Amino acid sequence: MILAIGAYLLVSVLAANLVWDSRSTEAPDGAARLPRLEVAANGRFLVCEGGAPFFWLADTAWAMFEKAARDAAPDQPAVDAYFRTRAAQGFTVVQAAIIFEASRNVEGHTAFEEDRATPRVRPGAADDYWDMVDDIVDVSAEHNMYLAILPAWMVNVPADHPLVRDAGVAYGYGHFLGARYAERSNLVWVLGGDPHRDATDVDNPERLAMTRAIAEGIADGVSGVDRHDGTADWSTTLMSYHPKGGNHSSSERLHEEPWLDFNMIQTTTARDFANYETVERDYGKTPTKPTFDSEVAYEASHSLGGGTNESPLPRISPWDVRRAAYWNVFAGGFGHTYGHRSFIRWTRKGEKLVFGADLPWAEALEAPGAQQMAHLKNLVLSRPFLSRVPDQDLFERDTGTGRNHARATRDRDGAYAFVYLPSGAPMTVRLTRLSGVTVRAWWFDPRDGSVQDAGEAPRRGSKEFRPPTRGDGQDWVLVLDDAARGFGPPGR
Repeated sequence: MILAIGAYLLVSVLAANLVWDSRSTEAPDGAARLPRLEVAANGRFLVCEGGAPFFWLADTAWAMFEKAARDAAPDQPAVDAYFRTRAAQGFTVVQAAIIFEASRNVEGHTAFEEDRATPRVRPGAADDYWDMVDDIVDVSAEHNMYLAILPAWMVNVPADHPLVRDAGVAYGYGHFLGARYAERSNLVWVLGGDPHRDATDVDNPERLAMTRAIAEGIADGVSGVDRHDGTADWSTTLMSYHPKGGNHSSSERLHEEPWLDFNMIQTTTARDFANYETVERDYGKTPTKPTFDSEVAYEASHSLGGGTNESPLPRISPWDVRRAAYWNVFAGGFGHTYGHRSFIRWTRKGEKLVFGADLPWAEALEAPGAQQMAHLKNLVLSRPFLSRVPDQDLFERDTGTGRNHARATRDRDGAYAFVYLPSGAPMTVRLTRLSGVTVRAWWFDPRDGSVQDAGEAPRRGSKEFRPPTRGDGQDWVLVLDDAARGFGPPGR
């Protein structure tokens, strides 16, 4: 996806094993502290420290650190308004790159010194690029949201870049980040950054060495260690890797890396991309690691990416957005990432609309798809979360292809099942996949989160269920419960 940073970063080659100084690693007084995230014991989900289930519902705001403003301006609201709205809509994570394309923020501060290698750090609380990063990290925490942060959008780091040429430089940058943000508990570190251009992915040995060095540097910085030796205490961080698009996953080349805690998939913007296929592949890999679709089907984008605003292709609809989300999660994803085209470059009022964006970001905050994502989160959290498994064997017959493909997930012990029907077509379900004597059924509406009681049936054989409505955009979730469990209405 996206643009070129050009020569935004390093020119001089720094000494190997360089560790940059940061200012304080202490969280500011009064800063909100969220529970750190970690991989669940079963290797399938993320949980908060202490074990509480965590549903990753993310928004993509790749250019936020460069283009957001602390205070309201004529061309955009303050960044606090963004987090306040997304938190109210049920989002739990924002995915963003510290360096996206310019390495300069709206206040005119650059991220690096003139050598474009050393982070430019100045005394004071609002005098450099990193102070703005600090503030955004803390504003996110104030709204009980996590940040999945990329050190840079790595596809745009050129081959002659010192980060690529010298693993010691890469380690140093990672160490700077880890040390500076060691006390921030709301951060997840993401390497990579859409490496779709030739020789920018980790099949290139230099890129793999760079990626490993940054990961080690971050972990050592968090741990207070300064030793670039290929090892680290990986328990101090939560890390992943953002892959190139086209239904690719970080698991393809990095699954066994010790620093990679969970896999990320990028299916890219396409109306009927079968993301569930990649989730299924990841789900079957060993060692067991959580996986999910981390970039998919941007709302309001043209259906094949939409490089221009004049494209005749139809735009991605809320139905397309919902379909990708439910497919992903019901196939085994531990969460989902939403996106709207106006947030890829954090489009501000008065800026040229590019990459298919149709509105400034502030006017796209209330897009229907964004408001509907929380219904999925509420649904899966209304039933036992950590025991959920994908189960296409719930279906008695073929589940269809394209936009009509149906997906199912259930409790490992049969306490409940969710069946997603994208077009409201009737479906026959094997009730014997559930536990108990009696099955209680509900219809859950992904558009507004409302619920209709669908009665009870003996738990034997199979039964056909007909959703309340049928047709394009008329998707439904059939919820089946072991009646003896006493679950309340789904999504509540």
